[in-house]
Amino acid sequence: MSAYKVSLRELRFFLWEQNRTERQFLSRPPFNDKDRPHYDRLLDQAREFALELGRAYQASDRQECRLLANGEVVIPKEFHALWQRYKQEWVPVLGNSGDIHRPALPPIIRQAIQEMFMGANPAFMTYGGFNLPAIKLFRLHGTPEQKATYLDKLQHHEWDACFCATEAQAGSDLTAVKTQAEPLEQEGVYAVTGEKVFISAGMHSLTDNTVYFVLGRLGNSSSGSYSLSCLLVPRYWPNPETGELEENFVECAELPVKMGLKGCANTRLVFGRKGVTRAVLLGNRKNAGLLQLIPLMNQARISTAVIGLGLASSAYLHSVEFAGKRRQGRAIERTSDHTAPSLPIAEHGDIQRMLLEMKARVEGCRGLLGKLTAASTEAFALEAEAAPDDMRVEKQRKLVQLLTPVCKAFVSDQAWKICELAIQVHGGIGYTDAYPVEQNARDVKILSIWEGTNYIQAQDLVRDKLGFGRNSRLIKYLREELDAFLASGNADPSLALLLLQLDAAMSAVEQSLSRLGEAVSEGRMQESSQFYTRFLEMLGYTVCGWTLLESAALASQALARGQDEREAAFYHGKLKTARYFFANILPTVHQHKQVIANLPEAAVAVSLAELAQEESHDANRLAAV
Repeated sequence: MSAYKVSLRELRFFLWEQNRTERQFLSRPPFNDKDRPHYDRLLDQAREFALELGRAYQASDRQECRLLANGEVVIPKEFHALWQRYKQEWVPVLGNSGDIHRPALPPIIRQAIQEMFMGANPAFMTYGGFNLPAIKLFRLHGTPEQKATYLDKLQHHEWDACFCATEAQAGSDLTAVKTQAEPLEQEGVYAVTGEKVFISAGMHSLTDNTVYFVLGRLGNSSSGSYSLSCLLVPRYWPNPETGELEENFVECAELPVKMGLKGCANTRLVFGRKGVTRAVLLGNRKNAGLLQLIPLMNQARISTAVIGLGLASSAYLHSVEFAGKRRQGRAIERTSDHTAPSLPIAEHGDIQRMLLEMKARVEGCRGLLGKLTAASTEAFALEAEAAPDDMRVEKQRKLVQLLTPVCKAFVSDQAWKICELAIQVHGGIGYTDAYPVEQNARDVKILSIWEGTNYIQAQDLVRDKLGFGRNSRLIKYLREELDAFLASGNADPSLALLLLQLDAAMSAVEQSLSRLGEAVSEGRMQESSQFYTRFLEMLGYTVCGWTLLESAALASQALARGQDEREAAFYHGKLKTARYFFANILPTVHQHKQVIANLPEAAVAVSLAELAQEESHDANRLAAV
């Protein structure tokens, strides 16, 4: 039995009704070579493979990964057969060319498929997960020799790739990276020494070789982040003359014991300890590592959000099914009536609250991600026009930039809340491995930490994307899109109040951004930094509300046309979800606005001495005397 659950009805609503993908994108180059029936069949096939991935989900968690005495890393046994199927059946579909002008799938359709795969077995999906971004990096920056050596192997998943940035002393602070590279006698080849930690899928036997993209420093380069270089370190060195793979002394020294994602070999890698670890510079460029890798990091952040959405959606659907079957307690108005029948817990008010809470957050997050992938898809379509309008293309690309840190941080945080609620709905049994929701929660927690912690995303949003409010062009672009929806007249008159509330929420976001900008201008940058995560959450909730109101307007129109019982229930669910969100969750935006408006009083600096700490043994003894 699969541990994964998915509603294709929801995904089809998201694609064909809410985002009008057929009319908006499939009718235009470069995506007009395939029609909706083709993609509907693809969704069916993806669902079947996702269910297969889900059958290995709990077993792979129990098996974990093991490091043998000889340095070999053993991963869950089910992954080997799944890898062959994924490589043969899905790599060509998802795309392996790395074409930066024409992706294999419209990004918004890719989102729906990846939600299924990543939600079904996120640990498995880490293997080879960096291949497509790595291929794009080679196409953008690689030398002809590097492309000839690596591209074909990566495209066919005979080799895979990993990104290696983090070190024990260098997490978010890349200025602390110490990995060094010294030139060897062979021109353009370097000897690498150092360690990298928390490298996902860092070593395994699924492929013949792994290419590590390692951030390091050349010789005596300075400690700044812009003096980092991107070193290509293959696990096995490809001999340029014979093509044979030679030992390159990349060593897995440890597999940390983790809370979740136990099927993912999270490795501590050591370079150059047992012999010379050889490397070349990506594109033969020195001190350009961060600039080269920005596209990769952005793609990884989007993928992080997709994993969170997939896990949260499955946990929610498990909860709906469980709540419909589990009978417990009587109706609250008949609690003392011993003749009253027990009810499915789905009929109890607080369970309904939790299920609606999960539904609203899941669908809101799917819609938020959809705003990003729809903007990306639109940008590709605009670029394919005979005479592309550069301004329109730039607007869509800027919306993607704006929403990337929001999606990564907001969706990962929401996914954790959804999975926690799923355990609560299941009760005591949800805390055991009888149901997969406990594993969903453990697996989802890492997402707020990796690929840049969620505070780093908030800082990127406020400081880098929005210039502390001084450069709010990106917010203006978002406001223009929102205003177009507000003015469209597509909403049922009964939703008019929600339209006003959405407009007010966006105004609160704009006012709060201005307030943060004022604080920075006043010299309160340190104080203002306590509120960046609040601001990001405000923006996330507002866009979620926008997408849920879009869904409600479409549902109202569908109901007016008349529907059978099942479809009517589906659309009524959309209306109720929007109303729940606007009454219960969206007010958080205004709470955050009030706090940010009161920034000087709300910002509280505290020292370690002022926090509760365990006293030393000597301090306790003296206090007793």
